[in-house]
This record gives sequence, structure tokens and C-alpha cells, in this order.
Amino acid sequence: MGKHMKFRSLPKSTEGRSAVGATDAYAAFISYSHAADGKLAPALQTGLHGFARPWFRLRALRVFRDQASLSANPGLWTSIQQALGSSEFFVLLASPEAARSPWVGREVAFWLEHKSLATFLIVLTDGKVVWNYVDGDFDWTRTTALPPSLHDVFSEDPRYIDVRWARAEEDVSLHNPRFRNAVADVAAPLHHRPKDELIGEDVRQHRRTIRWVRSAVATLTILLILALTATVVAVDRQQAAQEQQRIAEEQQRVAEEQARTAIARQLQAQAELRLDQDPRTALRLNEVAVHIHPGQETRSALINNVLTTPYRGILTGHTDLPSAVAFAPDGHTLASASLDGTVRLWNTSYPTTSTELTGHYYGALSVAFTSDGHTLASAGYDDTVRLWNSSDPTNPTPLGAWLTGHGGAVWSVAFAPDGHTLASTGEDGTVRLWNTSDPTNPTPLGAPLTGHDDTATAVAFAPDGHTLASAGEDGTVRLWNTSDPTNPTPLGSPLTGHTDSVRSVAFAPDGHTLASAGYDGTVRLWNTSDPTNPIPLGSPLTGHTDSVRSVAFAPDGHTLASAGYDGTVRLWNTSDPTNPTPLGAPLTGRDGLVVAVAFAPNGQTLASASGLPGAAGTVRLWNTSGPAAPTRLTGHDGPVIAVTFAPDGHTLASAGEDDTVRLWNTSDPTNPTLLGAPLTGDGGAVWSVAFAPDGHTLAAGHEDGTVRLWNTSNPTNPTPLGAPLTSDGGTVWSMAFAPAGHTLAAGGNDGTVRLWNISDPTNPTPLTGDGTAAAVAFTPDGHTLASAGLENGTVRLWNTSDPSNPTPLGAPLSGHDGFVMAVAFAPDGHTLASAGGPVGGDDTVRLWNTSDPTNPTPLGSPLTGHTNSVRSVAFAPDGHILASAGEDGTVRLWNTSDPTNPTPLGSPLTGHTDWVRSVAFAPDGHTLASAGDDGTVQLWNLTDLIEFRAHDMERACAITGGGLSRDEWGSYVSGLDYVDVCDT
Repeated sequence: MGKHMKFRSLPKSTEGRSAVGATDAYAAFISYSHAADGKLAPALQTGLHGFARPWFRLRALRVFRDQASLSANPGLWTSIQQALGSSEFFVLLASPEAARSPWVGREVAFWLEHKSLATFLIVLTDGKVVWNYVDGDFDWTRTTALPPSLHDVFSEDPRYIDVRWARAEEDVSLHNPRFRNAVADVAAPLHHRPKDELIGEDVRQHRRTIRWVRSAVATLTILLILALTATVVAVDRQQAAQEQQRIAEEQQRVAEEQARTAIARQLQAQAELRLDQDPRTALRLNEVAVHIHPGQETRSALINNVLTTPYRGILTGHTDLPSAVAFAPDGHTLASASLDGTVRLWNTSYPTTSTELTGHYYGALSVAFTSDGHTLASAGYDDTVRLWNSSDPTNPTPLGAWLTGHGGAVWSVAFAPDGHTLASTGEDGTVRLWNTSDPTNPTPLGAPLTGHDDTATAVAFAPDGHTLASAGEDGTVRLWNTSDPTNPTPLGSPLTGHTDSVRSVAFAPDGHTLASAGYDGTVRLWNTSDPTNPIPLGSPLTGHTDSVRSVAFAPDGHTLASAGYDGTVRLWNTSDPTNPTPLGAPLTGRDGLVVAVAFAPNGQTLASASGLPGAAGTVRLWNTSGPAAPTRLTGHDGPVIAVTFAPDGHTLASAGEDDTVRLWNTSDPTNPTLLGAPLTGDGGAVWSVAFAPDGHTLAAGHEDGTVRLWNTSNPTNPTPLGAPLTSDGGTVWSMAFAPAGHTLAAGGNDGTVRLWNISDPTNPTPLTGDGTAAAVAFTPDGHTLASAGLENGTVRLWNTSDPSNPTPLGAPLSGHDGFVMAVAFAPDGHTLASAGGPVGGDDTVRLWNTSDPTNPTPLGSPLTGHTNSVRSVAFAPDGHILASAGEDGTVRLWNTSDPTNPTPLGSPLTGHTDWVRSVAFAPDGHTLASAGDDGTVQLWNLTDLIEFRAHDMERACAITGGGLSRDEWGSYVSGLDYVDVCDT
């Protein structure tokens, strides 16, 4: 069962029963995440009850599990504490969801405080547990399944049982031998008996039960025969009636199924129509469709719509219009201020929770965090600024006395980057500075800044902390020199141009650009490189049809968000601030006025506050980066043509027209680094690269028809292996290693496939030169090779069981118009993808059933969407996602869980500015690499996509905040009783 599959024997001092002794109410307490292990936890409890159970007993052990063991009780935590106190062992079902669960955290903390660590058992159901032998603790940068409370608890690597495989099992009961063995691993310490002895006892008890049953059956059989004799005639008469009833019930079932299918498809169509304007309702319609008719079609539609829309959730709780939002530096904590007088701190990680701060006796208008996130400032209509200790956002506390001095409402607050200076603006038209070095005793700095002729509405510090911008209802923006905050001075003349009140200002991260938002419906950009002489940049940004209330720059400085009273958020590309352009369609949410926007530190999440005064408002979250946020790798001098990952997933090879191969360390895909010097071979452009299965040999195919082999055992210093492999085939367009690693296939532009025996990579030998190929791919068993043709537009399959004598299999696969540029097998070897290329190509991807390679057949309709030739295809390791790369500059993802009906996954991945030549998945499936003619390699993080596919309804419900209301159900669903599909 592997290294981490059996529990360590208990220390001698704990081999007998604990102090609780034989009177323990429970042998074990199961702690788990309902969301992650709602199926596995009951199965484990049932298994422990039944394992080695005598026939005359109800259960072998008494095991506590909250939903099964608790009666209705208002004191939930008290009841759980009692159960923990009366349990001898603690069984943690470890998973990422359990690691984030506050309930699991409390249960673990209670056990560690009151019980012995020797009675703490870990069962891994999902995620990772990695031990750092140097530090003598878990590697918390890689461990995802354990709660933080286990930090520095174990003195040595704890044993745990790995049951992650059980999530894919239909049968998780004692009838499944693998699950029965896992239950035995858990049950052994609970019974205080070795596992083999306990298994023997289970077998004996099973045999005793069988003997008892046989005896009982013998007696009952005699009685049964007598009873059957009397009922034979009655049964004959009933059978005809039952058959008629069965037929009628089957007909009714088919009719109901057809009706549910029709309703689900109607809901899907309505969801597509509403997705742009009302994404929350659209996703709720998708949720109902999955509930009514669960299956590949409805789930694919739900997943695709979630990935297509930027909408990522709604935060509710404020009873009046939210007026401001601000992210803490950790990116997970969001503060919102509301006219209801409260400030709320939200944990925007999944699932979302919030904490309410009360203190303002009238509407709260603004919030701001210090750069370390430990202090929060809030401003309100009650003429005060309040400071809060937000080090623990679940338990914020007030700091010091209220800051007063403005002669009326305080409209805005902002901290300087060093966190020691706070600026506030007021209804009295002044800007005030405060020393917050000691937030428990803030003090005024200098005299109030005057200059605005009306209410000062907004304030923002430049990134260097030396320049402050303020906006006013007088329609101006003013700049101030705050290098000496005790004596700030005006900078230049007021910025004029808005024809009405200016309500928001924001500096770009480089400090050279300032954005201002006005009630005149425009956003203006200003060059503040010289703050003593700021100048307008380009024309005003127009698009909002009503007042613009807020602006915010993304951390990269290339994206600006604006919020308007027209109910929309608009995104602008400010890479060239002299000519900003709109980005995509406006973000809408049907909530009335949008009054505030703020970017998270990662730049991928945007929060917007919206509603109407006097009514409950909402905060909405938006994904502004698409389904994945690419990390760009640069270094090639010209187009990058091919990419491939090493089997360990930590090394990426990229090949370019600059006659080099570059190796990258992708252990942290968010921060890849170059490994060693580029590999050069003087063979012209490198068109293809492939790692051998052992990861120690890399093949590079060159424009001159040669293949060069490299020893990459030390990727920081790879070395050549033997002489180049030569042929007369021209450019080597594609290569593939057979799974055993001894055979290398290379396809060239002369239409041939060449096979090489590289058992000794320093002295490879040619095997054959037959075949036709622009691209090649082996099945996982290595017995079949696919090759893609050029002008004839076909794909051929070859039997390579004897690589020295490959033979064709079946007829060529035809269907593409023009060239076929790429082929790839799914991991199960039963599905083949092919890509249509240039010169009359059809720009499609086609799937083929190759279960019988002598008679391959097409699967479903061609995949369309690329607007130019498709250059590359690759399957994810689970076979459920296919990536395709095109000359249209995009990468597209496809759901191939049902290869007879593949569907798009979200919007195309855009990031390359030229052709995309190649795509490759990392072995864990969480990272996708793409290579482009723009000279870059881009790494796409697909973790969220993969996790969403595993928990589609749960994640969708977290985004929408619940299913359709009863009234909405009545509007969209006919003939079915109401169900809150997110509460089932």
C-alpha cells in the first residue's frame, strides 16, 4: 500500500485503553468536511461499525459522526465537545476543504489540547500531505490537506492512510476489497489489535455468521416451501397484471425523463441569453438544469458558462447601499462600507464569510487598509474616522479614539504606502493628515489642506507617498506635496476638465498616471510624472451613460476599472495612457447604481459595490483575468515553435527559430526560472522537442533534418549525447518517444516517419523510414503510432509492436480538408485528436475512436471555434480536457469527458499576440504551456478549472449565493415543484 498507508503502532504507554477506559461513549470521532467527504465519511463510519462484528451485535465499534450521531440540539459545539471528550480516537479525513473548514479546525484544536497525539489518526481523502525532513514538520508550502493547527505538532513524519482513490469508486463499502483493507487500517488501532489479527477475527466472525444463517435458512426453507405451494396459483394470476403495470410505469418514466430533458434544455437556452446581462440568474438557471437532468450536457453548459462569465460571486449582508470597497494585502480579505453604518470584513476565499464592524452611528462612506493589512480606517457621515485592528480579520477590534476635526461628513480615507500617514477628506472642503505610527493614539499632522471650494470627495496617495491627490465637488483635482506631512504644500494648478463633481481619484502603480472620475460621466487620465505640472492624457474616457463614481487601477497598471450610476463596471486598457481603449463588454449585475470598485492584489479579482439608497445592496466579485492568468517566459530571440514538459513536471523545454532549446524550472509555475545556458546545435530552427519517459534524455528536431539528443540529468548543465541523428527528410516537424523510452519517432516535411532505437542514446540506430507524417504520437501502450499527413489531409495508424517492422492499421482517417498539422492520443489510448492546418485546412479539431485501431471511427462533430489553422493539440492527464492552439493567436480548451459530444470550456485563452504553435500539459494537469510566434512561452494556471469541474454545483452555488427563489422558479420552470437546488 505504499509508504503512507499504515498507521504507526501506538507507543507502549497508550497501547491499552486511554484513561477514559471501557466506558468511552465512542471508539472514534470522525472529523471531516461535509462538502468534500459527505459520501466517504458515512461509508467509513458504516465500515468501522461492521468490520469484525459478531452476528449478535449491532456494531463492532461505536463511532461518532456529527450528522449521524447528533440529535436536534441548539448547543451544537457543546454537543460536539462532549462527543470529543468521550471518544478514544480522533480520525481526521484530511482534504483541502477540511483544511479550510473552521469546524474541523476547532475539533482538531480541542483534541490537541485535551487528548493524546498518539490517538490522532489521519486519513487522506484529497490534496497533498508532504513532510519536510529538514524542518521536522509538514512542508506547508506543498501540504494542502491539513489544517494550520497541526503546525509544529508532530515530531516525526506521521503515518496516514491514503484513500484518495476512493473518490472515483462507485462502491465504497466492505464489499469492495480495497476499501475493506482501508477500513482495516483504521480499525486496527481502534480495536487495539494488529491489523492481520483483526482481519482474521473479521473472517472468523463472518464464518460464524454464515453458519448461523445457514442453520436459520434450513429451518425457514421448510416453512417457505409450504407457503410457496399455497401461493403458486396466486402468483400466476398476479404476473400478468404486474407485467402490464411494469410496462405502464416504464412508459411513464420515459415520458417524465423526456419532459425533464426538454425543461433542462430550455433552461440552458435561457441561461445563454441572459449570461451577459444577468450572469447570476443565468448561472442559477444552469444549476436548475443540472438538478432536473444531471448529465454531461447540463454539467458542461454550467461549467462553460461559469468559465465564460467574469461574474464570481455576490456578497450580501448590508441593509443599505454599500459605499466603498478595499482589499487587504493578503488578497483574501475585503472591507466594505455601507450607508447602513457598518463596515464588513469578508473572507473572499471559498466559501465566503464575513464579520461586521459597528461603531459609526450613521452611514460609513470609505475604507482603507495599511500596506501590512493590520490596520483598517473607516470614515462616515458621523463626521469621524475610526481605526480598527484587522490583524485577525475574523475578530477586528477598535483602536484608540475617534478622529474628529472635519466640519461634517468624512467622505474618503487613504493610507500612505508606509502606513504611518492617513489622509481624510471632508464635507468642509478640507484634506487632513494624521500620524498613525501608533494607531492606538493617532494625532493630527499640520494644518488642514484647503483649496477646494466645496466638499472634498476623494483622496489618494501616489506610490512614492510624496504626492497626494484630492478631488472635490468643485469639479477639480488638486495635488499636494506630502514629503513632509507636517507641512504639506500645493503642487501646480488645480486639474480642471470635468464639468461636474469629481468623485474618485486613483494613481497607477508607476505613479506617472492619475485617473479621475466625474459626475459628468467621464473618466480622465493625467500625466503626473512631474506633479508640479500635470497634463491631460488623451481624450476623456466615455461610455458610461450616467455619473462615474469610482476608478481603480489593476496592480499591473495596464487595466483601469470605472464604476457608474448606469449600473455598469467598465474596464479600460491603459497600456498606452494617451490612447486608452475599452476591454470587453461592461460588467452588469442588475443592482442599480455601482458606486465603488477595487482590485485584489493579484489583479485577477475585482470587487464592485452596488445598490440603491435605502435598500439592501450587494458587493460583487468579478474575474478580470479570464479562466487562467498566464505567466510569460521570455528569452528566445524570435518565435517559439514547440514546448514540452519533463515527466517530473518541474522542467519545461521550449524550442525556437533562434536555433536554441531553453530549459525552465517550473517547480513554481508562477515564478519559472531559466536553467543553464540555451542548447544550440547549429541545425537551424528547432521545430520539435520531446523528453524521454525517464526525463533524462531530450530530443530536439531541427530545420536541417537532424535530431540532437541531450542528457538532461542535470538540467542546469545538459550535455550532448552522441552525434546528431541524420536523415534526408528535411525539417523535423514532430517527435514522440514510445512509452518504454527505447524508440523515438520523428516526422518530417518529406512526408516520412523515421523510427530510431535509442536504448543507447549515445549510439542510436535507425529502425525504419516508412510512413507519412507532419506529426506523430504514440498510444500509451506504445503499440500504435499515429502520423498526420500533409497534402492528403489524412491520419494513419501503424502497428509498432515490432518497431523494426511497423505495419499499417486499417484505412487512413480522412475528414480534414487540407493539411493535418497535429495528432495526440488521450491517456486511455482510445481517443485520438487531430488538428486541421493551413493550405486549404478546415481550422477544426476532430476526435476519433481508436479502441479498435484496425477500424477507427469519427467521434461527434468537428470542434470549431478557431478562426485560422490549428497547429497543436494536447490532452490533459485525466483525458477530460483537450487543448488546441491556433494561428488565430488563441488557445482553446474542450471538455472531452464524453468524446462523442465534446464541448468548449470557457472563453479562448488570449495572451499571445501572434500564432500559437504548440501546447503541452504538465503531468499534474494544473499547468498548461503554450508557445507562440510572439517569442513567448505562457504558463496557464488551470487549478481553478480542475477544482470547479470536480465540484461544479457546489462552486456554482457559492458564486450565485443560492438557487432560484420560489418566484423565479415559477417564472422559468413549469410543471415541477420548487426546489432550492443549492440547499439539497
